[in-house]
Amino acid sequence: MGLDKRKPLLLVFFSILICGLYFGTVNAKTNDTPPSFEEKITEGKQLTPLESQLMSFINGLMVTEPKQAVELWILGVNNRSGAVQYAMLSPALRKQSRSKFEETHWITGQSSPSVSNFRFTKVEKLSESKMRYTVKYDLWASYGDFGGGEKIIIVEKNLEPFKEYWFISSITTKFNPWEAFTPAETVLK
Repeated sequence: MGLDKRKPLLLVFFSILICGLYFGTVNAKTNDTPPSFEEKITEGKQLTPLESQLMSFINGLMVTEPKQAVELWILGVNNRSGAVQYAMLSPALRKQSRSKFEETHWITGQSSPSVSNFRFTKVEKLSESKMRYTVKYDLWASYGDFGGGEKIIIVEKNLEPFKEYWFISSITTKFNPWEAFTPAETVLK
């Protein structure tokens, strides 16, 4: 008999729980992502200590020569560091690829086959504030050669006063089935 007296109480409890879950789920915006620290700065919001550290890291990697942007990005690829790669990207490319970097916990690439022997094969000056670099590289593993690849990287100069630095605005790569591509790349088949 004591069990029968608890049934209405359990029914009320489960009803409240289900309603709470339903309304919480229905009212949640599934595409809402937390604002990036760049967006917080634009909106004048306070950064957390970790966000401040990340902003300091990115600002510390701003380069004054276009080739440096590509070389640092390649260093990030070689070390599988999404953070270094991200720091070299244009604001638009950062915004476009941020969630992909976060999904991989800022680790990119794969252990095997890995990329090596990056070399600049063509450098073109498109304008005073825009350069195009063609970079070739090898894909190798201890158990075999997987050919190579080619990337075309566009580097542009930020022309804001007192913020003149170079960043990567485009990375186009020819498809290779053995290669792991970074989040900011456009892969052509």
